[in-house]
Amino acid sequence: MKPDLHLPTPIAEDMSKLKTLLQDSLQPHLPKGAASDMRILNLACGRCDEAETLIQVGSELTKSGDVEMIGADIRIREIRQARETHANLPAKFLIEDATKIDQHQELGDDFNMVFLRHQNFWHGQELWKKIFDQGIAKLRPDGMLVITSYFDVEHRLALRALESLGMEVVSNRRNKASRALKDAPGKSVDRWVAVLKRRGT
Repeated sequence: MKPDLHLPTPIAEDMSKLKTLLQDSLQPHLPKGAASDMRILNLACGRCDEAETLIQVGSELTKSGDVEMIGADIRIREIRQARETHANLPAKFLIEDATKIDQHQELGDDFNMVFLRHQNFWHGQELWKKIFDQGIAKLRPDGMLVITSYFDVEHRLALRALESLGMEVVSNRRNKASRALKDAPGKSVDRWVAVLKRRGT
């Protein structure tokens, strides 16, 4: 799959780094006899710059199996932008409240991966705990939940919340090449990438 030419250069570089991190973080924790196909649920996805990256990673992890991605966000403008930008991908983008994603029953609960990029736990802990809980409920028993974070404290708080919901951290990587945000000291793009699975699986 060719690089997404719609993405500005800094974002394309961010995606290249994220792709490597996801490959390295997910591969060791794939279930034995992993499915030949992959379903990915991307919650609070916004305009979903990472759509092509996720699909590429899914294809590589399944050795070129079919990959389906569902993106969901409550922000209408961003979802419309995602639909337009990524019309060439095997992806659907839904205008949905991620705290109520269980009401979208036709989505099913058999996602191999639930992804939340730059979760915003610091600015609404109870809200994000609901989103985490909804995402977990959509996972297959052996599925993986992945978060990325802009800054250290928020990342630790988010992991603690996920652990309280029965998840276990199986990979937690600091992106040492992450792009610093000029207007936000201490924050950088995909600064942390963590993979979690249900405890005991």
